Amino acid sequence: MMLQQSALRSRPEPAPAMSLVGDDPGLSRDQLVERYSYLIKFVVGRLGVSVSGVFDHEDAMQAGAIGLLQAIDAYRPGMGASFASYAITRIRGAILDAVRSLDTVGRAGREAGRAIAEAIRELTASLGRPPVEAEVASHLGCSVERYRERLQGASVVTISLTELDRHDDDEAGAFDEVTPDPTAVDPAGEAVRLGVLESLTGAIGTLPQRQQLILSLYYREELTYREIAEVLGVTESRICQIHTEAVLSLRGRMLEPGEVARISSRRARR
Repeated sequence: MMLQQSALRSRPEPAPAMSLVGDDPGLSRDQLVERYSYLIKFVVGRLGVSVSGVFDHEDAMQAGAIGLLQAIDAYRPGMGASFASYAITRIRGAILDAVRSLDTVGRAGREAGRAIAEAIRELTASLGRPPVEAEVASHLGCSVERYRERLQGASVVTISLTELDRHDDDEAGAFDEVTPDPTAVDPAGEAVRLGVLESLTGAIGTLPQRQQLILSLYYREELTYREIAEVLGVTESRICQIHTEAVLSLRGRMLEPGEVARISSRRARR
């Protein structure tokens, strides 16, 4: 924990908040890209998307630049979100679209993700506790090394907790879509949000401590995979694998028949 606190203290200060694009009428498109380019680096560092020989860091940066340009062109003051928040969403979406456009990679990642999530769900039910990776690997009929490779492949399409409420990566309806606009007054929508968050919080509490720590550092402290790797003394790819395993485990838990029925019934009452 001392190492963790030290790493957090030594973490570079985030870039200063920038004014809204609408407040920079004198800047050219290129100047706006330069001003907000730090957002691309932030998103790429958070996603850690890499497919050896197919899609690397430079590819992710280029896709992110496209997303930033789209954000600059589409953003208007009064949207209810800061430009930085809006741009991060567009940048992230552009990177994931680029990865998923690689049909073979996307299909293999989805298949790996589904198989792992189902294996973890079945083992958790039979063992009465979250399985360790050797047990999941055995259940899938592969070695631990191969299991980690499959986790790495699944990370391409299983990126974030925001996708937990999706039954399939090709279907619409992500977890963040059940969260109402924070500026809107919608008691029914708020009930849905709180219910899903309650289920998610409970599910996270059942995860192994190492997975809980990584989720906390990633989502609460907003560290990148590389920063978390430095805190825990493992490789960046290993952090990516553990994060993916945690998200798949939560997906399997959240999409159990009972959870699906509860979330669906709440949506029906919106």
